[in-house]
Amino acid sequence: MIIDFDDIASWEAGLTDALNHVVTDQVREKISKTKLEYIEDTRDLLFNLANKDLIIDVTLNWLSSNNIAAYHGTKLIDSEIESIKLNGLIPLESSQRITRLQRALSLHPKWLEVSTQLIEEIKNHGERNSAGKREGQVHLTLSRPGLINRFNHYLLFGSEFDLQVALTLLGQEGKQLLANDGKSIIIKLSIPGRLALNAAHPYFSIDDILERGDVPNIIDHFLKVWSYRLAYPDFHVPNLEVDCGMIFNRVISVDWILYIEIIGD
Repeated sequence: MIIDFDDIASWEAGLTDALNHVVTDQVREKISKTKLEYIEDTRDLLFNLANKDLIIDVTLNWLSSNNIAAYHGTKLIDSEIESIKLNGLIPLESSQRITRLQRALSLHPKWLEVSTQLIEEIKNHGERNSAGKREGQVHLTLSRPGLINRFNHYLLFGSEFDLQVALTLLGQEGKQLLANDGKSIIIKLSIPGRLALNAAHPYFSIDDILERGDVPNIIDHFLKVWSYRLAYPDFHVPNLEVDCGMIFNRVISVDWILYIEIIGD
């Protein structure tokens, strides 16, 4: 089964069944009558009325035993789309960004003046991590509406790496040139649950998160919307525009790709 966070109607009953021996009818009824305003409050009430650790463990096992939908946004030309169809999503290799950056930025009238700095800036933003580490990574997110409406710079300009280099070389004019290069693309993927959960915590393990008494990111988002729907049955997940990233240090297999969508066509 593929669990798509945005489509709660497709997974709500499954999580309810999984939690049935931990979250009783009485607990669900109490939550349904509270009409708490904030989504975090219904989750907190859920944890107060039932065993928090068991709820987290059951949800962890439920998600781990299924696949989780994830999304990747970028800008690509047709040949790059075809490459993904053949090879999957390849982790960022900064030296491979030269072609796109030259293609987009060479249209600027000052390109000849700044082009000699391109390789140095690629090194700065790649191996030297001057604006954050991206080398060797593929970034996905849990929510399509979040990708479209909340952090849509990937769809507007493409790779965050390219954007930082373009801004350094040509400022806002470089940013606009990236916006004009390629088509806005959303790739939907089906990720094995445990891998998705781990990727949402690239620096600490799930066990480390649990030992601290915290709720792992993806689990937390699912439990918040599940408990909130008990109080507000008409609530729809896309209204949240959730930002929940996953970082992979490996090729994302083409077998995991469900579709490649061109936005705006």
